[in-house]
Amino acid sequence: MKRKLLIGFTVAIVALLVFAFTPSVIDNHQDEIIVEAPVQIVWQVVADVGNYYKYATGLSESPVISGKGLGMVRSCSDESGTWQETCTAWDEGESYSFRVDVNSGFPYPFTVFNGTWSVEESGRYGSKIIVSFDYQFPYRWMHWFYNEDTHGFISKGNETLLTNWKAEVIKRSRGLGETTD
Repeated sequence: MKRKLLIGFTVAIVALLVFAFTPSVIDNHQDEIIVEAPVQIVWQVVADVGNYYKYATGLSESPVISGKGLGMVRSCSDESGTWQETCTAWDEGESYSFRVDVNSGFPYPFTVFNGTWSVEESGRYGSKIIVSFDYQFPYRWMHWFYNEDTHGFISKGNETLLTNWKAEVIKRSRGLGETTD
C-alpha cells in the first residue's frame, strides 16, 4: 500500500512539474482614457512613436531606427537595457502595433510582448485612446506567480502614459502647440 501511495505521489509531482514548465498562455492587459479632443489631434500625439519615451514610465529613449509605418523598427531603452521593436500593423489615423524582439536585449522575462495603441471617436467631441499589451511568460509557473504583479505593473505604466498623452492632447487642442521638443 505504501509503495502504491509513493508511486502515485511521485507521478503527481512529476506531472505537476512537467505542466509547470510548459509554456504559459498569452495574456492581455488593456487600459483606456477619454480625451475631449478630435481624433486627428489625439492621433498626432499617439502616433509619434519616436517620442513615446517622453510620455511612458521608465523609458529613457525610443528612437525610430528604420522605416515608417508597417515594418518600422524602433529602439527602446530603460535603466535595465535596450531592445528593438518592429511595427506589425499600421492603420493611419486609427491604430498601430509593435512586437518586441525579446531576444534583442529585452530585460523582462517574456517570450512574447506585443503592444497595440489605438484612437477612436468617443461621443460628440471626444476620443478614446486604448493601450493593449499581449504577453507570455516562458513557463506556466511564472504566470502563476507573476501575472497579478505584471497586470499591476502594466496598469500603472499605462495610467501614466495615458494621463501624459491626455495632457499633451489638451495643450495642442487649446492651440498651445507641440510640447514634445
